[in-house]
Amino acid sequence: MDIIQRNFLKLLKCGAFGQQEQLEPMSAWKWKRLYQLSQMHDVTPWVYEGILTSRDDFFLQIRPELMTQWKESAIEADTVIVKDEEQKLTNPLLNHKLQQLSQKEGDSPTLELLNNIIRMARFILTQGISMRHLVELGIYLRTTKDQIDYDLLSSWIKKLRMTKITRLEGALLVHFFHFKEEEIPFTTVTVNKKTIGIANDILNTSSEQVADWYFTQGKSVFVGTNNSGAMMWHVRHSAKYMSYYPSEAITNFFANFAHSLSHIEE
Repeated sequence: MDIIQRNFLKLLKCGAFGQQEQLEPMSAWKWKRLYQLSQMHDVTPWVYEGILTSRDDFFLQIRPELMTQWKESAIEADTVIVKDEEQKLTNPLLNHKLQQLSQKEGDSPTLELLNNIIRMARFILTQGISMRHLVELGIYLRTTKDQIDYDLLSSWIKKLRMTKITRLEGALLVHFFHFKEEEIPFTTVTVNKKTIGIANDILNTSSEQVADWYFTQGKSVFVGTNNSGAMMWHVRHSAKYMSYYPSEAITNFFANFAHSLSHIEE
């Protein structure tokens, strides 16, 4: 992890979770890169809030023009965490179980936390780990911790076969934002080399590289992609995370494949 990424995470922890840390000195170019990193991960308002909170830090030396740009971007962005629409899984059996427990439970903080976990899990399988989703999951968990039925949530996670991917989400909260294990009592958290490798990939790779994974019809009977490497990236990506949620990963891949085929030009 380089100095830009370290300061990025320090400011994000400060702005989103109120955790104050000492910044490291950086050049004007590196501060510009940090701004781009916050934009890429859709967390600009929280990073900007971290900057405002750390205004007395000796090493916080950002040019006025960049501060103006940062402020404008933070104002334009939306940090309101709204309740998700009804979550669905692509695996028919698991989705049936999910809809059953949703109807039975109704509107509750415990169900909303489950929806946050599922939303992030599905995003992981399709585009990669979203830093914004991880921040929102952490904020929701900390602001509603006393309202959650953790035993019930644990039973739901097991029923939906989400144990491994939930552990990954919990491990990333610990690794990036220094959550304590007791703050995530609905799963067993272990930060290992594999988790750290995934965390490094998040900071080094933009999820935008697969945003246009759609098919177009070529001159031959075969179907090509708008981006020649996009399909293979998606195949490798799906294989990488399949072990975390195998019951959903396979059906999710083919659902996205079918969705892409629906965009073939006639």
